[in-house]
Amino acid sequence: MRGWVGTLLFVFVSCATSTRSGAQVPDVPDTYRERFKPRDSIDRSSVGRSVAAGLKWLAEHQDLDGRWDCDGFMKNDAAGDPTDDVGLPIHDIGVTGLALLGFLGDGNTMVAGEYRDEVRRAVGWLSDQQRSEGLLGTDNSSNYIYDHAIATYALCEAYGLYQDSELKPVAQAAIDYLEAHRNPGGVWRYQPRDGDHDLSVTGWCTMAYKVAQDFGLAVEPEAWTSIESFLDRVTDSESGRAGYQQAGQPSSRWPGDHAARFPPENGEAMTAVGLSCRIVLAQDVADTPLMPRAADLITAKLPLWNEDSIDYYYWYFASQAMYQMGGRHWAQWRSAIHSVLTSEQRTDENFRGSWDAASVWGENGGRVYSTSMAVMTLQAEYRYGKFNK
Repeated sequence: MRGWVGTLLFVFVSCATSTRSGAQVPDVPDTYRERFKPRDSIDRSSVGRSVAAGLKWLAEHQDLDGRWDCDGFMKNDAAGDPTDDVGLPIHDIGVTGLALLGFLGDGNTMVAGEYRDEVRRAVGWLSDQQRSEGLLGTDNSSNYIYDHAIATYALCEAYGLYQDSELKPVAQAAIDYLEAHRNPGGVWRYQPRDGDHDLSVTGWCTMAYKVAQDFGLAVEPEAWTSIESFLDRVTDSESGRAGYQQAGQPSSRWPGDHAARFPPENGEAMTAVGLSCRIVLAQDVADTPLMPRAADLITAKLPLWNEDSIDYYYWYFASQAMYQMGGRHWAQWRSAIHSVLTSEQRTDENFRGSWDAASVWGENGGRVYSTSMAVMTLQAEYRYGKFNK
């Protein structure tokens, strides 16, 4: 995709509800309309101020070419103490996708919103990284599929909120690559079609497939059956706890002291991903009793800002799932996550608006990852409407 970024034209389909910027709500499925609606009470709250500050920091640290640089974002600092918490450069694709999702979740598109220029540049850069087989970036790292899946998820949303004819084949090719990677009759893990599966990669792929399908891109129908079957296989039907590759297995950790520094039992990351996937699949809580049981497990492991318990990944998927569950589960989780994230956001000089990366996966994605995930987490109550209403 070349040459389209500077020539975008867009007309919103007529709609009675106004967006936050005063334009009309685009013609999108109901699930995506909440992010465009006025939300004065949230915007005036500490949560709204935190999201605004987080997006401002991300905008200030985006490279001119549109990417977010995992280990070089501080080159965009203003005068003063330089920012820190670098990630690994192999994850530029993934963190650019996460940052883009943060802007999209706040009602920005390629042609509308305060950060439309940042969205447009990010979409252009990600699109320019696509190879002929549809892969976004390279397969040089062992877990490159995470980056591709997250970037695919972001490009599918960007396409869906704008319906640009030149972006459509890019998003479709990215989905097609995910399908070519998926195990026949199964789900995803690090390498294509090697018979191995895990819930963590599958969680991001499920979100990409859901958005793609919602916006009219082609998704293999059998994938949904395989995802559901895998969820049942890795979930304990009594407790509702989901495992990484099999029932009862905790969230993964890198070799070495990673598990000692961040004990998996301090959270319910895989349970949160599994529950989020079930909600995306529109499973009915009334017919699936393990869903409220899973929610109970999550609310028993509320967010804590302890050095061995900070897990933006867990907090994002749990926030998405708890909002969708609603009721007491969301009330408990909402209070805890809002308190933690709003109180721990940096307010000093070049750090202002960001979150420190000292967390389970912070060494991979760095400060851009932590800030993007925190922003997306705080957007939970308006990022999507109810999937299974």
